[in-house]
Amino acid sequence: MKIFQAVRGRRAQTIRACPAMHDWLKSGWYILANRDMEILVGQDREGLADENYVTRDASDSGYSSPSHPSDQFDNAFDYIKNGKGHVKDAFKMRNPWNIITPAGYSTFYLEPFLFQNDYFATWQGIIDTDRFNTNLDNSQIIFYPKTEESFTITKGTPLVQIIPYKREEWTATYQLKDAKTWHENRSEYTTHTDMPSMDEQGRTEYDKVKKDEEKRLGPYRLEGYWEEKGQFFGEDEPPPECPAHIKEEDMDYSGAFESDIEDE
Repeated sequence: MKIFQAVRGRRAQTIRACPAMHDWLKSGWYILANRDMEILVGQDREGLADENYVTRDASDSGYSSPSHPSDQFDNAFDYIKNGKGHVKDAFKMRNPWNIITPAGYSTFYLEPFLFQNDYFATWQGIIDTDRFNTNLDNSQIIFYPKTEESFTITKGTPLVQIIPYKREEWTATYQLKDAKTWHENRSEYTTHTDMPSMDEQGRTEYDKVKKDEEKRLGPYRLEGYWEEKGQFFGEDEPPPECPAHIKEEDMDYSGAFESDIEDE
């Protein structure tokens, strides 16, 4: 997706015109379902009638993992929005991948941006993938259902968005500003900061370029606030000792879902 492209025959800005979206769309990776996955609600399971979900696929029975009933949260909320049904359970599954990051780096596990669906949402969390990364340690994903019916997650569906980040300690401060300060910050002559606000720049330099469609990208991008960030990582050929050095078609997943794998 480009900043400008044809939309229904008209030249239009896309969400990449917003620097925040431009940066986010280049951050991290999506992990996709590598197979069709059945998600069965309790009453649809053979010979069972309970309030839990179970994950299943035809190729390997060891792929499922214990779920997270609402009791674990003291029944503080319903998993299903506006749902009054009996199912109050979040489901979890193992996956045939592992994330290893350099020392000092953890990983955000996030809802896949722009790939929301009608059946499930991804729970978000953080894992220290520089330490907890043996076998399938960090490959489990938790989902909460949006429906009380069984469904199938088809192969290729985005399951989670992962973004590594560096762990750092820093001091946060908080200040409560009044309305007078807010108004003073709108002018370069009365501002309390070292750089004029976007209000001020929007009335000066930005006004000169607004008529030029190629440059109508806002003062945040044009006036020096935003910094081009790239992808935050390089994608050179992985070293031979890295498991990712093996091509996908040559990977051996046999035994990856043995039933004696311990839960995290």
